[in-house]
Amino acid sequence: MFDVVVIGAGHAGIEASLAACRMGMNTLLITGNIDTIAQMSCNPAIGGLAKGHLVREIDALGGQMGRTIDDTGIHFKMLNRSKGAAVWAPRAQADKKMYQLKMKEILEKEKNLSIIQDVVKKIEAENGDVTAVITERDMRHETKTVVICTGTFLKGLIHIGAYQQKSGRLADFSSEYLSDSLRELGLDVKRLKTGTPQRLNGDTIDFSKCEMQKPDERIEPFSFLTNRNTHTFMKQIQCWIT
Repeated sequence: MFDVVVIGAGHAGIEASLAACRMGMNTLLITGNIDTIAQMSCNPAIGGLAKGHLVREIDALGGQMGRTIDDTGIHFKMLNRSKGAAVWAPRAQADKKMYQLKMKEILEKEKNLSIIQDVVKKIEAENGDVTAVITERDMRHETKTVVICTGTFLKGLIHIGAYQQKSGRLADFSSEYLSDSLRELGLDVKRLKTGTPQRLNGDTIDFSKCEMQKPDERIEPFSFLTNRNTHTFMKQIQCWIT
């Protein structure tokens, strides 16, 4: 019996799991692939316009994202410096593999947290109250609270030109059953279309035609707990704008 079951181990699932654990709740995190916990698939960056404010709000509530990017960021930039302070937006490019491994390590060391590799196919409920989740391996985990952080994986469909394939993201499975279970429970389930930027070989780019963007000389940390004067940041690199 778990106090909380979290489905999905991306950014949202990580924060939900850690928040529950740090409140003393016996928590189960279920993810389809333990090796892709916290994987930065589309954009290896934290923050930016609007999202930078969100990360700071998560940090103020005791979240982990701000602290981890302060440890693994390779290019910190406060955007919109030429405008008023109300629209300044912190953004950091990450060493995406290091960020992923750091987050995975934090989860694995968290007391009150169990992690299993499986796919949830059904949520059981009685009289409107959650009772358990059932996985595709027919494991039943009893709980009174479920947090759904599935991202793009519910009946995921990838379009590559005229070609289509079932996939949560390229080379990953699609969760084919959970959305049907949610509809059976009376929830409204809709589809979201998103796009992933193509990967380019750096040797094929003429960077002389790109605008250089240097990192800030004085780094503004994401986390309120990070002391900029004593914290050891990673080596900062330059980025390019196309």
